[in-house]
Amino acid sequence: MPPSALIEDAGLEQLAINVVRGLAMDAPQRANSGHPGTAMALAPLAHVLWTRIMRFDPTAPDWPDRDRFVLSNGHASILLYAMLYLTGYGLTLEDLKAFRQWGSPTPGHPERRHTAGVEVTTGPLGQGFANGVGMGIAERMLRARFGPDLCDHHTFVICGDGCLEEGISHEAASLAGHLGLGRLVYVYDDNHITIDGPTSLAYSDNVGERFSAYGWHVDPIGEVANDTAILEDALQRAMSVEDRPSLIILRSHIGWPSPHRTDTKEAHGDPLGDEEIRLTKEILGLPPEQTFWVPDAVLELYRTSGSRDRARRDAWEAHLEAWDGDRAAWAAAQAGRGLSGWEAKLPTFEVGTSLATRRAINACLKATIDVIPGLVAGAADLTGNT
Repeated sequence: MPPSALIEDAGLEQLAINVVRGLAMDAPQRANSGHPGTAMALAPLAHVLWTRIMRFDPTAPDWPDRDRFVLSNGHASILLYAMLYLTGYGLTLEDLKAFRQWGSPTPGHPERRHTAGVEVTTGPLGQGFANGVGMGIAERMLRARFGPDLCDHHTFVICGDGCLEEGISHEAASLAGHLGLGRLVYVYDDNHITIDGPTSLAYSDNVGERFSAYGWHVDPIGEVANDTAILEDALQRAMSVEDRPSLIILRSHIGWPSPHRTDTKEAHGDPLGDEEIRLTKEILGLPPEQTFWVPDAVLELYRTSGSRDRARRDAWEAHLEAWDGDRAAWAAAQAGRGLSGWEAKLPTFEVGTSLATRRAINACLKATIDVIPGLVAGAADLTGNT
């Protein structure tokens, strides 16, 4: 059964999306800090990703062949936390209520190894964008070495204007295009707003032309942030492109449908306020007097979606169990370590040796390339050294 067939009631689906928007308002309001607007605008996109597109199993967050999700604009972290709670990664409503509080599993920006389901620590804009490219390179190398039966997944990235303004996104996007990294699907949230005001204050790139020049598949889908069918179709189109990374350009309206904060810088970086939240919840059909409201039917919908790939994961694990490949190399590559005894292969240098650092690195790489299965080296113009 296709994932979309799990959802039979369009009314329930819309309610579920609006519940995500409610959580996106309530958590920053309780914390008196946070970024509600992007999460509100992208709730339909997150809904489509987690219920129709991505392959994952919350009971095994580190399943090696899961799809990866990166929220490069990590300030919108409440969107990710809401989806992790709803689909069953172990977060609770109490954790959402502790949003941005010291010691909670829901800090202001997502942190790897702190919250189950968070693949990458994102805060500095552009960092998640580049990490996604690294994940795409890793997927390709693992698939080439160990075969598509063990490694066959996609990486999905949401990024914003701030991510694309940073220089690291230019470098990473250029590399991804040059390598022809299919299985990378980026959604650019083109909301025209920064924390200081309209993006026109500091940013006027033609993003579509820029990424086309890098060699990406670019799909400008326009003003469809609330149309789940079009969002799903765009994601499926991007996933079908195997020889290039994909960028979907989505024009959203930050803070929608807040009557006084939509398309404003205030929706970017400030809680909406009790009265504005009340008005917005009335528009959305949510009980305005309740906070962190998640009806049982919505939670069941998301938990059902969260369990839909369990059989796929079980089949993958059965295949791994029967696999007759190099298990030691597979385990080392997955763990990011060398084979047993790899340290003994490292070269030594006498104190006082006159040797350029890049030459010393070259000697280390040559000595260990066969005993560190996941080792990746490279450079744009120093291949002789790296």
